[in-house]
Amino acid sequence: MIAIATTSFDPRGSEKRTITSVDKTDVNSPIIKFAEPLINKHFAQIQTFGSDTIDTRAEVGLLTRNVVFRGDPETSLKNTYGATIFIHSAGDDSVVARLSYIELTDVGQKSQLGRYAVHFHMIGAIHKSYVKGLGLHQGFNRAFTIHGNSHLRILNNFVYDVFGHTVFIEDAAETKNYIEGNLIM
Repeated sequence: MIAIATTSFDPRGSEKRTITSVDKTDVNSPIIKFAEPLINKHFAQIQTFGSDTIDTRAEVGLLTRNVVFRGDPETSLKNTYGATIFIHSAGDDSVVARLSYIELTDVGQKSQLGRYAVHFHMIGAIHKSYVKGLGLHQGFNRAFTIHGNSHLRILNNFVYDVFGHTVFIEDAAETKNYIEGNLIM
């Protein structure tokens, strides 16, 4: 499953699709087929203006992972009430959470304080913890919340279709956290 970013002025023009096949007969121009056709046009061109070259192709992110953490697929969307990962401890480096290359879907609980998809809560310095390479989609209350932590790394994740702030730094006292390379739609 992938999501393709909007390339128009409509912020709701992004689309999620399931790939059914990839024809690699022409290695320079593979043909990707989806379970459903795209509704919107997605611009894809590298443009040159004088000496400046601008890549104006739509961002595409992979959501699917081999390991899936999810809320109830029958009721989560209807109730906007999904699964959560809550990391908390008494203090500095006393807990290690390493989330990498998993898919999270039907996560977070709408309008519930502290019930975010992934919530690092009041741990202090967490040098050994990270969140990297996740495919997170259909979230009902934030994707990543950093509250009272420092030295957390949030790297190269793809987040699509989440209600509220996607990366939320709760008190503005959180320092030395490293957030880089994330694609958020």
